[in-house]
Amino acid sequence: RIGQDLEGSFISHGFAIPVLILAAVGIGMTILMTRTRFGRYVFAIGGNPEAASLAGIDTKWVTMKVFALMGMLTAIASVIASARLNSATNALGILDELYVIAAAVIGGTSLAGGVGKIYGAILGALVMQSLQSGMVLIGFDSAIQRIVVGMVLVFAVYLDIVYNKRVKK
Repeated sequence: RIGQDLEGSFISHGFAIPVLILAAVGIGMTILMTRTRFGRYVFAIGGNPEAASLAGIDTKWVTMKVFALMGMLTAIASVIASARLNSATNALGILDELYVIAAAVIGGTSLAGGVGKIYGAILGALVMQSLQSGMVLIGFDSAIQRIVVGMVLVFAVYLDIVYNKRVKK
């Protein structure tokens, strides 16, 4: 029965556990990036690594911490994806880089670095997932889906460039 298959997947009031994990990680990362010295260092290095180094920030150490943090977040995402699929493989998530980059740029992260918000990245991911789910429901071929995502990414980068030019004026 369907109800029995989904019994352990929800907490009261119908919230899926991965959504609650997303909220917890999003809030935690927002606090980390906006209220700590580490977060300021990350944005400084993203904006201009040379200037950050000249300002006394140990860029190599902060970069190593960022990679360690991303490894931890990747592990959490892998556990959630494996639990959702009831299986694990080393090929899980391969070729999803385009979707992730597009989600980040749609969410307001600048490809030039130093600019971005956690909630923007989450909203960008929701937009990209909605786009991908819609294309699957319509029945688009996988190649067409990638072309559409690429076009969305190019458009988002174009908007980012136009916005940056207007801000500099």
